[in-house]
Amino acid sequence: MCLVEGIPDRRTKFGDWNTVSHYWRLILLVMLLLRSLTAAGAESARPLASTQSPHGTLDIPCITCHSTADWKVIQNKIKFDHAQTGFPLRGRHATVACRDCHADLTFANTPNKCQDCHADLHRRKNGAECDLCHNTNGWQVSVHNINEHQDRFPLIGAHAVVDCYSCHKVGTVGQFNRFGLSTDCYSCHAKAFDTAKVPNHRANGFSTDCRECHMSMDGWSGAVLIPANRWR
Repeated sequence: MCLVEGIPDRRTKFGDWNTVSHYWRLILLVMLLLRSLTAAGAESARPLASTQSPHGTLDIPCITCHSTADWKVIQNKIKFDHAQTGFPLRGRHATVACRDCHADLTFANTPNKCQDCHADLHRRKNGAECDLCHNTNGWQVSVHNINEHQDRFPLIGAHAVVDCYSCHKVGTVGQFNRFGLSTDCYSCHAKAFDTAKVPNHRANGFSTDCRECHMSMDGWSGAVLIPANRWR
């Protein structure tokens, strides 16, 4: 329809142009949207970054031992129950730094025998079972801690309260080798025998086997004098 005779109506032309331009913009928008979706899909298909545990198959939350500040920061009070490993942390073991025992971060590889961590001052002459004499509270022991002293020389009477080092002299070869010390009375009590005056053991030719006269292990008093002809 022409409003003025002789002048073409341009609205239809421009209207068509606007419509085509609108379609092109719509197509471009769809293409951009599809491209964005494709990029997002490729990004989601990419493997997510993950932290590989250096502890092997240990299946506990990291926060049990670590803090959120840094991997190297270990919590002051670890919530992990170490008894579940078969090696409960008792005595001084409870205060030892983790890395002192766990040199290998794969904890399943950590040895659990005494000699694996502690030097054996007895040079294996007493066997490898440290807990026969020692406990986790420290290396110092009393005769009450010793389980294996009953075979060759039972600790009864006065011997039960004697300090270990009174018999096991420091510096001797195989100091705590149970088979390296004599069980003869005189080997430890030579000084008491030689200095005895009432009666004089040396002058009277008494036997060096103290048990010939001293029937009790509780002390020197109460001895029974045995006639010389009965000494062995």
